[in-house]
Formats: sequence, structure tokens, C-alpha cells
Amino acid sequence: MAKNLLILTNNPKVIADFGKLNHQVCDTYEQVLLQTRDRIHTGSCLLMHPLAGSVKPGESPYRSVVIDHQDDFLDMRSLEIIEGAIDRFNTMTAVPRDRFYNEKTLADFQLIDFELLTSALTAIDPNLLRE
Repeated sequence: MAKNLLILTNNPKVIADFGKLNHQVCDTYEQVLLQTRDRIHTGSCLLMHPLAGSVKPGESPYRSVVIDHQDDFLDMRSLEIIEGAIDRFNTMTAVPRDRFYNEKTLADFQLIDFELLTSALTAIDPNLLRE
């Protein structure tokens, strides 16, 4: 299991359901990506792809990412992946669209992100989510 696992998220369902796990709350999808990049620069590595799933950046307002801190180690592969994810996000959101989602749609987007995160955490350590 990753010793220094951290979840970066802006998803209220993740915060509520995985509150016992170490997490950092971000305000926006973009902030999740930027904070992940900043942590990679200081020695963390990705444990899941930041664009996991079929929902394009700019469509869902929620994103969660899992990283592990490795102490003063710059993981170039993680850096390449997060920089690519940020570029993709910027490309997909370059033309501003006013998106207004009702509560049911927001709950659906939260669930999609939650399930992607649950899958990643289970792959990292099957016992991690057991109470």
C-alpha cells in the first residue's frame, strides 16, 4: 500500500464518504489538476490517471486524483501525465460554455468520479476501503 496516499478532490461525495482517508479539498476541477502538478514537483507520484473515465474535462465539474508522496523524488512520468491532463483541460475549456446542471445531474457526476476513485483505491490496496 502507498504509505503517503493523498486524495485531491473537489467532489463532495468523496469528501463525505472517504473522509477517513487523507485528502485535500480543492475548489474546482482545474485546481485539482494544478495542485496535483504542484505536489508532483515536490516528490509525489500519480497512482491513478487524472483524466480517468469517459467524461471529458469541461463536462463534469468534479475530479479526484490519488497520489503518493515519495520524498524529494521527481517522477517524470507523473509530471508528463499531469501536464498533458492540464493541457487537455485547457483545450477542452478554451471556449467558455455556461453549463448549469440540476442537482440530479450533479449527483450523477459526483457518483461517476466517486466510482472511478473507488476503483483506483481498490486496485492500490483492496483492504483500504474496508472499515
